[in-house]
Amino acid sequence: MSTLTDAPSRRSLRPLSALAISASWFALWCLTPGLTDRGPVRLVARDDALVVFLESLIAGLLAIAIAILQRTHTRALFAPSRQRFLYVIPLALALALPLHDELEFPVLLYLFWMTVSVFWQDYLTFGLLQRHLAARLPSRTVIPVVAALFALGHVILLPDKFGIVPNPLPALSMLTLGLLLAWLRRRFTTMHLILTLHLSFYFIFA
Repeated sequence: MSTLTDAPSRRSLRPLSALAISASWFALWCLTPGLTDRGPVRLVARDDALVVFLESLIAGLLAIAIAILQRTHTRALFAPSRQRFLYVIPLALALALPLHDELEFPVLLYLFWMTVSVFWQDYLTFGLLQRHLAARLPSRTVIPVVAALFALGHVILLPDKFGIVPNPLPALSMLTLGLLLAWLRRRFTTMHLILTLHLSFYFIFA
């Protein structure tokens, strides 16, 4: 009898659990390197290059720690597949970065920054967040919820670029991108294709 009564109770807690997970995701996502000019590193450093380096280093170390703590999910997200060979594309584009004339930072710093930033955003959002929400929400709602959170993060932290007022198109573009990346993650189950596309974009348009 207790098993039967406990089951509805556990189901009723799932939305609250999903909300707590989303809040945790947002707190971590705020640490994306170079996302804003109001990060905590600004309290101890002023030089832009040093700030980006330190933010990337912190995010990289946190990503390693989280990957270890979430090793079961991490193994599934980076399971061996033929898509791993796609990484040759951003690798080739990275080798061409010195040919870009107007990089914001020196080549090696830009490469470190973008690699950590993209991995951090995608691993947290379309990796861990999406997997945890999939265990707690109806399957048809997971992709829209993940995409909405992805877009909302940009709107809140980067209102100058993605604010809904007066032009909602940038925010809608983030929502569309979120829907696409979340769908690709569900379709292919791993992170390889998403990381390839995201890294390639930043290396092409550096």
